[in-house]
Amino acid sequence: MDAELKQRNRRRKRAQRMAQAQREIAKGDGDSGEDESPVREKPQRPPNRRKKSKEALVEEDIIDGFAILGFRSYEDLELIR
Repeated sequence: MDAELKQRNRRRKRAQRMAQAQREIAKGDGDSGEDESPVREKPQRPPNRRKKSKEALVEEDIIDGFAILGFRSYEDLELIR
């Protein structure tokens, strides 16, 4: 419990420092001669991938080292291509 409280306090203090830095930048008081801001921006997230359906479209059997795929319908086969 004590470790959790310390971690929460560290996070809160860091968030306060970052908020203060943002306010200084917004006011223009941060004239330290540096072009870089002390606050890092988050990198952009990659685009969301299509979620696969939970139901498998293919049944795969391996016989003598060959993969044999079985589809339920012709449309399922066309989706894989």
